[in-house]
Amino acid sequence: MTIALPHQKIKLSDNTIRRSLMVVLAFVMTHLITYQRLPFSSEYRFPLIPFLIFLIYGLCICETNTWNYRRLSRKCKINYDLNSVWLIVRTNLFYCTIIFSILGILQMALFQYIMNPFRFVGLLSVCLMISLIETGVFILRGYAKKSKLTLNKVAASRSHLSIVRNGVLRTIDENDVAYFLHQNGCVFMVDHGGNKIVTQYESLNELEEKLSVHFFRANRQTIVSRAAIRSIQKDVNNKLKLQLDHFSDAISVSRYKSPELKTWLSSDHSA
Repeated sequence: MTIALPHQKIKLSDNTIRRSLMVVLAFVMTHLITYQRLPFSSEYRFPLIPFLIFLIYGLCICETNTWNYRRLSRKCKINYDLNSVWLIVRTNLFYCTIIFSILGILQMALFQYIMNPFRFVGLLSVCLMISLIETGVFILRGYAKKSKLTLNKVAASRSHLSIVRNGVLRTIDENDVAYFLHQNGCVFMVDHGGNKIVTQYESLNELEEKLSVHFFRANRQTIVSRAAIRSIQKDVNNKLKLQLDHFSDAISVSRYKSPELKTWLSSDHSA
């Protein structure tokens, strides 16, 4: 039995919306700060160079904000308490200052002029404000997602193997699992009868931490149990091929992992 994935509507990504807003903001700032004329003014000409400069500043700072927020969220496991929020804010503001300074120096070197210190500080303050607003949006959205508990999140956070099926949280016995597959962005569990069930896990790395020594990570797409291995064959370059129950294609194990697989197969995991 195979459970089909629900149909998802096509929608604009957060990155598309954020970058579009940055184009609009660069247009507004160019006309209000540098050009100081509006499009309907007499003798108006579009200020292409100032617009591109503002756009480059904004995109570089906002892309760095996004990268840094994701990095900290994964590395530090942000809990959205006061310490976590302050870590994100001060790091993003620091990177914003560094990027603005580097781009400012490059701009002055390219156009061969020295920027007025008051103008430099004023533009830096604007960039810091934009960085702070975007960081605040990231934090609020992250906190909202963290606060919204679902059965899938509860199952993924439990120390033992659990899945959500038909709105019911179930604990899975490892003896019933033949292997796990990562396909089309989803992690599937396949039992010894060949039934394929979608799980709430986002990656095999997340799932691997919950499994016992009775399972082996064969490659990036597959985690197998010993009982599901039908045969093992040698392949070129010291690779191995595994043939699994209810799986037509052979599973390839790299030459780097092949010795680890042999050791795993020869070990006594009965305890």
